Amino acid sequence: MSESPHPFPRPASISSHPARRSSLPGGATSIVPTRQMSRDASDSTHALSSAHQHQPFHQGPQHQGRGAAPPFQHPAHSDAHDSGKDIESAAGHNEKHLAHDDDDNDKDGQRDAAPRPRPASEGFWSPRLKAQRKLYLITMLRVTVAVSVVIWGIVSIFWGSVWKQTDLSPHLNGWIVNRDAGNTIGDSIQSALLEANAGPKPHVTWSVVDPARYPTTADLDYQVIRQLSTYIVVEVQANSTQRLAAARQAGDASWDPSSVVSLIYASGRNNMVVPSLVFSPAQQVVQRAITRLSSQLAADFFRAPPPNVAALVAAAPQTVASPIVAVPRDLRRFDQPVATAVLLVGLVLLLIMAFLSTMANFGARQPLQPFLAYRSLVAMRILVPLLSYFFISLMMTTLNVAFQLPYGRALSSYGAGFMTWWAVTFVGLAVLGLATECFISLVGPQFIGFCLVFFIVINVSTASLPIEVSPSFYRYGYAMPFYNLRSIYNIIIFDVGKTQTIAKYTGILLAWLVVILATFPIWIWLETRRAAKARSAQANKGAGPGGPQGGPPGGPRA
Repeated sequence: MSESPHPFPRPASISSHPARRSSLPGGATSIVPTRQMSRDASDSTHALSSAHQHQPFHQGPQHQGRGAAPPFQHPAHSDAHDSGKDIESAAGHNEKHLAHDDDDNDKDGQRDAAPRPRPASEGFWSPRLKAQRKLYLITMLRVTVAVSVVIWGIVSIFWGSVWKQTDLSPHLNGWIVNRDAGNTIGDSIQSALLEANAGPKPHVTWSVVDPARYPTTADLDYQVIRQLSTYIVVEVQANSTQRLAAARQAGDASWDPSSVVSLIYASGRNNMVVPSLVFSPAQQVVQRAITRLSSQLAADFFRAPPPNVAALVAAAPQTVASPIVAVPRDLRRFDQPVATAVLLVGLVLLLIMAFLSTMANFGARQPLQPFLAYRSLVAMRILVPLLSYFFISLMMTTLNVAFQLPYGRALSSYGAGFMTWWAVTFVGLAVLGLATECFISLVGPQFIGFCLVFFIVINVSTASLPIEVSPSFYRYGYAMPFYNLRSIYNIIIFDVGKTQTIAKYTGILLAWLVVILATFPIWIWLETRRAAKARSAQANKGAGPGGPQGGPPGGPRA
C-alpha cells in the first residue's frame, strides 16, 4: 500500500559519513553533502515555525465559551506538526555533528599545517623529527641488546677457549728418554722433570719412555715431526756420567758439554703454544737440574782430587766449569712470519671473502629469482658461487706466492704444493661460502651478521690453540673447517706431520661439503615458501576492504 504524501519532506536518517547518495530522475544518483542536508532541514524547520505563527486559529461558536472542547485540528496539520518536531530534532543533531566535524577538520588542518622537517637543516632534538628520532633510538636500543646477547652467548665461547690454557697445559705430553739410567746425570735430570709434573704451571706432563723403543735420535725426531706423538723429548745420551768422569781424569779437551742432554721439539707445530707452554718451562726445569748437578759433580771431583788436578783443569776447564749444557733442537722452526697471516687471520679473511660473495649473490639474484623454477634456482644458487670460489681460492693461493710462502717443503715439488694448496683452499672456501648461503636462506639478510659472528667464533676458538689446552667442550673443533684447513696448511708450510694426513683433513672438509649440498635445497625451498607467503599476505592486504587505501573502492557508501 502506497503512503499518502506528507505535507513536509521527511529528512533521511542522519549518518556520520561526510556524504549521502540521493536519487535523481531517471535512476541516477548524486552525492549530497551532509552539511547541505542539515541546512535544508534547518530551513524547513524555520518555515514550519513561521507557518504556525501566522496561521489563523479556526474555532466554531461552540468552542468560544468556558470549558469548550479542544479546537479541531486537521489530521494533515497534526502530521505536519509532528514532522516539524522530527525535523527540528534531526536538524539539531546535524548541527552538533557538523560542529564536531568542523573541530576535526580544524585539527587536521593544524596537523597538515605543522612545519615538516627540512633536509640537512634540522638539529637532532628538533621537534619536527620526533617520530624519526624515536624510531632511530628504539632501533639502536634493540641492536645494542642483541649485540650484548651475542657477546655473552657467542663471543664468550672464544674467551673460554683460551682462559684455561695455562691450567690445562699438563694435557700436553713430553717424553724423557734416559739412556744414562742408573747414573748420576741421567737420573738427576729424569727426577727433576718428573717432579715438575707436580710443580707450578705451565708445564707438560712428563713420562719416561724406554730407550729401546727408539734406539736412535733419528727415531725420536720422527716421532716429534712426523707422528706428532709428543710435543717435546728430553734425551740424555748413553753413558754420559762415565764419559764425563773419564774426560776429567784425563784432562780431555775434546769433551763437548752439548753432547749430553738435548731438547727435541718443533715450534712450527704451533707457534702460539710450543715456545711458551712446552719448550720454555722444560728448558727452565732442565737448566736448574743441570746447575745443581754441575755443582754436585764439581764438589765430588775436588773432594778427592788427583795429584795433577791443576794441570787437568787447565787442559779441560769445561769438564769442571760447565760440564753439561742442554741443547735445544727445534726441528721445524717457525721461520715464516707470513705464516701468521695465513694460519689464523687468513682463515677468518677466507670466510669473509666467502661472505662477501654470498651477499653479492643475494643482491644480484633478486630481479631474477622470482621467475626461476625451483630446479633452476637451486642450480644457480650452487653452481654460480662455486665458480666464484674457484677464482677466489686461486687469488688467495697466488697471494702467498707474492710473499714467498714455501710450497715445496713437504710435497715433492713447489708446483705440487701450490696445486694442493689451491685445491684445499677451494674446498674450504666452498664449505665456508655455501654455509653462509644456507644461513641467509634460513634467517634472511637481516640476521646474517649474527650467524657470521657465530661461525667465526666457533671456528677460531679451536684453530688458534691446540684443542688439548682447551676445556673438553671444545673437542668439537676436530670437525671444524678452520682446524682442518690449518692442519693442512701447517703440513705444507713447515713439513710437520705426515703428508698422508692431508687426505684425512680434506675428507672432513668434503664431508662438510656433502652435508651442505644435501641440505641446501631444503633451505632454499623453505626460503621460497616463506617469500611466497609474504607476497600472498601483501596481496591480500592490498586487495582488502577499500583496496590499497583501506576503504571501499569508489569511496564510502551510505
